[in-house]
Amino acid sequence: MTVSYYHIMLEVNDHISTIEQTRDIEIYDITELQPYLHSILLPYFNEQIIELEDENIEFADILHLEIKQTLLPIQHLIEEEQKQLPSDTDVTITAHEIFNDRDLTQDVTAVILDVLEAVKIDQSAIE
Repeated sequence: MTVSYYHIMLEVNDHISTIEQTRDIEIYDITELQPYLHSILLPYFNEQIIELEDENIEFADILHLEIKQTLLPIQHLIEEEQKQLPSDTDVTITAHEIFNDRDLTQDVTAVILDVLEAVKIDQSAIE
């Protein structure tokens, strides 16, 4: 059985300082989307507050949400790509390079949001 790994990336406004800044929240190597459906995806879809382990994020503060899918854990893909570089290269492969490689990664954001639209799961009916 093939396991898919999902990776959720959020770009959010950061209100820590007086300067407008953004930061990324990245959750890698998710094999079971169900918990994230309720904590991130449905609230995002319904324009509600997203509750993460250590903070709540207002919908208005979310600038971008992406869901990527890979067939291997992200660290494994990074190591494999790193091995293919010449040994005298000082380049370090990051998750972002992996996510930009269409051979290794699929962007499933639109598909998942389309499914949520199709089933129109009402958050209040679940709770």
